[in-house]
Amino acid sequence: MIALATVGMLVLAGCSASGQPPESTARVAVLKTRLPVHDPVWSDNDRTLLALTRGTGQIARIRPVGTDTAEPLTARTTVSEPLADVGENLATSPTGHNVVFLPQPERDRVAVIDTDSLRRVDTLRVGPAPSFVAKDSGSRALLALSEDGSTVTGGDLRDSGSVTSQRVGASPEAELDSPKRGRLVDYHVAGPGGILHYKGAPRSVRREGESTIRAEKTASDRIKASRLYVAEKGTDRLLAVDTKRTHEGMEVVARTRLGEPVHHLGVDETRIYAATESRIVVLETNSYEGYANDEFTLVDTIDYRAALSGEELGKAPLSGLAVGPERVYMTLRGQPAVVSVAKPNI
Repeated sequence: MIALATVGMLVLAGCSASGQPPESTARVAVLKTRLPVHDPVWSDNDRTLLALTRGTGQIARIRPVGTDTAEPLTARTTVSEPLADVGENLATSPTGHNVVFLPQPERDRVAVIDTDSLRRVDTLRVGPAPSFVAKDSGSRALLALSEDGSTVTGGDLRDSGSVTSQRVGASPEAELDSPKRGRLVDYHVAGPGGILHYKGAPRSVRREGESTIRAEKTASDRIKASRLYVAEKGTDRLLAVDTKRTHEGMEVVARTRLGEPVHHLGVDETRIYAATESRIVVLETNSYEGYANDEFTLVDTIDYRAALSGEELGKAPLSGLAVGPERVYMTLRGQPAVVSVAKPNI
């Protein structure tokens, strides 16, 4: 059976900053959830967060409500039944269906979960021991990175055929990222061993470039398919990496230091959201114009940690970030709560 929980509370409002939202909406709010969750994703179809629970092998659907003057910010949480095998993350559907994909490495499959019932409705075979998944919207494929980081396999969601199977030779710490636009299969594999870029027509994918930059987290630009934002591992640097103008290899096209290591990254069509342990730094993507002097343009800095009350919330490390249409959502390790931060006005 699916366990239901409706839990919602506006705990606090954050400090003001430039580009702040209307006074009726909290700058920073804490939304209570039934269980600690991590690695959330935003579902555009039903305007909810979907996340994995910590230690119980469940999927939580978190529906934020009350983002206008009529009601306070709260959230309604629904939790699935426990799942026997859970990979590292979730991926929403590139075809617009109300499903989410859950890798199950021990079973050599990816479970297709209905986002309304939170029940498994199908199973996909996408390579060996799939542990990390990403949607490739251009080719309408689901990409899966194996648990040991050695292979990436792509499955066509329209005809169940394979679109790519590549031996990438990455490490178990590596992650997979794919852009929202483009008609070809296009993805990056990034981790402490560097960054690899693969691109091509279905069943003709090849390596386009590589970089020795050690990556902690990455996020693909929503407009410019070749660009990848990289939080450099072990430093406070945020980088924008792109294909060289010669179309051979990769290069850094923008860089900045944020004063703290970036632990999670998110993007929308115009902004980058870089989360450190104390702040969200908001920067422009400049997807069309590029960067003057190889520098990012700063939009805002939000000190969300200063707005968290209580020692447990105040010290809990981040465990994930998702970008919604009006707000950015962050999860905290071991805490049944989601930090909701209003986006700066455009």
